[in-house]
Amino acid sequence: MKTLVRLAVVLLALALLAWAMLSPSAACDITLPVSSENIPPASVSVPNPGCTNNLPYPLQMSGESTATDFTRWEATDLDGATVTQEILKGSRLTVVSAWSSWCGTCIRDLKALQKIYEVYSREDLNVIGIVASGQDREGKISQEEIAIVRQLQERTGAEFLQLMPSDDLIAIKLKDLGQVPEFFLLDAQGKSVGESLLGGQSVSQLTDWIESAFDILEQEESIS
Repeated sequence: MKTLVRLAVVLLALALLAWAMLSPSAACDITLPVSSENIPPASVSVPNPGCTNNLPYPLQMSGESTATDFTRWEATDLDGATVTQEILKGSRLTVVSAWSSWCGTCIRDLKALQKIYEVYSREDLNVIGIVASGQDREGKISQEEIAIVRQLQERTGAEFLQLMPSDDLIAIKLKDLGQVPEFFLLDAQGKSVGESLLGGQSVSQLTDWIESAFDILEQEESIS
């Protein structure tokens, strides 16, 4: 009888582990406390499909946007300064990460993205984050969320630019965002390069993805 009980406990534990690894929401519904001690190293590839983007309330647009892609857009950073597509022109490629502060996977990936940011020159590559959880219930930029992001930057060492939701970013990307983190690459004109990545990524995984995108750029440049 004791053997059967132990076997049942083991099977239950295995089932819970499999569920946690396969279910995006199960993996990260609880935000990690803001502490550098509980964020795994960026070099470690943690099996995690990411988090479902089930924000507590839908993102709201304050007006209308005619933006359809990243060739023309406007947003603000954590300080309220305006940022446009012009920022993309300083680099051959820009990694963009759409993430949320309550997502443990996203927090870990801040470290990996910072490593990438440090390895590449700005002429070759830039990194930008879009804080998908950056609005309050009234559809305004959340000052509380900005404070949380600043804390996460301090704890993870992430120095790259963070953008808050804007009408343009919602129209182009955030309204269709189903999972965070989502990574995508833009060229200097704001055009997409290669495929997007979903879920947690290690530095080596991001590097391989970026180098493949550079290969695509070089092929396009050789044709033109």
